[in-house]
Amino acid sequence: MTLTALVTGAGGGIGLATVIRLAADGVDVIATDVKPQSPELPAGVRYVPFDLLEGDPGVLLGYLDGRSLDYLVNAAGLALFDRDGSVLDADESVWTATLGVNLHALRRLTVAAVPLLRQGRGRSIVNVASTAGLRGMDSPLDAYQVSKAAVVSLSQSLALQLGPEGIRCNTVCPGAILTPMIEPLYQERPERRTNMEQRTPLRRLGLPEDIANAIAFLLSEQASFITATDLVIDGGWTAQIR
Repeated sequence: MTLTALVTGAGGGIGLATVIRLAADGVDVIATDVKPQSPELPAGVRYVPFDLLEGDPGVLLGYLDGRSLDYLVNAAGLALFDRDGSVLDADESVWTATLGVNLHALRRLTVAAVPLLRQGRGRSIVNVASTAGLRGMDSPLDAYQVSKAAVVSLSQSLALQLGPEGIRCNTVCPGAILTPMIEPLYQERPERRTNMEQRTPLRRLGLPEDIANAIAFLLSEQASFITATDLVIDGGWTAQIR
């Protein structure tokens, strides 16, 4: 019987790469994002334009048409690079918007999805956090960093609470990944990309596919004894003493 996945943030970047990978693995995927559907979306994937911050998660889950849910991937995220900064001077609206999308919308959807995951066979959740939630930054994005640290903590709590029911919950923490969200910054200031590549032990930026492959593993039966784990995928960046 085909497994079913719901992937948020599927309009591009890590979310879209995850949809492509899961569809290639034969998973029946429902993809959602507030953005328009990507032309790269695989045939057979159902795309649902949806605002996770404003919408009722029950409406989104209704697109399962009564089926159970095997996999939930929370890849939707918001980073207000031009407005976020130090907690000492960031605008309140930045914190409201960033935590709204990155934490509260994720929490609401996950809580609503748990009853359907209980009925499924895969019973696995993967939340996309960030290395920014694990380390301080010399150019702070404090609202974003706090939101991603909270995702790691919430995921561990969910793993402990849902583990006895056989539902696993893990996070991935990407480092510098070349996504549509970050590409404009590198185009505007190419030296930032060069600097990040030079500071990464593998001397390159990550690709969305690097993260999607890890997500597919954590969802799968190959990772059946892995839960409450935070998988850092950053080319070795966080291992360095700075």
